[in-house]
Amino acid sequence: MRDVEDAWFFLHTLFERIWAYRFLYRDLNDLLSKNRRLETHFQQVLRNKTRAIKALLDGMSRSGALHIDSRETEATATSMVVVLTYWLSYEYVRDPRHALEPESAQHALLRGAQHVLQLLVPYLEPAQRAHLIALATAYTPASGT
Repeated sequence: MRDVEDAWFFLHTLFERIWAYRFLYRDLNDLLSKNRRLETHFQQVLRNKTRAIKALLDGMSRSGALHIDSRETEATATSMVVVLTYWLSYEYVRDPRHALEPESAQHALLRGAQHVLQLLVPYLEPAQRAHLIALATAYTPASGT
């Protein structure tokens, strides 16, 4: 991935996969505490997410869209994975009666992608930062940040 546009698409696609398994993500901690096999499997899922996010950061760095010190990459990737993993829980707490309903999915996923990418703002080149703002404005409803 080379730029904010690629990252936006990647994160939205990843959030669509998370949405497909929302039953798992909504009660993740409770489920993991009750199922050792699921616990170990989900640890692998987290490692894979972290690896994918690091690849995203690396690709954006190599293209010049992002300037991040290698010492900050691990913490930034981890923060992004935390938001990715627990975004649906946040949405659920925010609006328990509607958040995980299919008609709410698109807005929840777009908000999630936007918030994950906001973690990159300090590292983005000015044109990439402006493009992120434009994407967020175009795809995210004004009322739902």
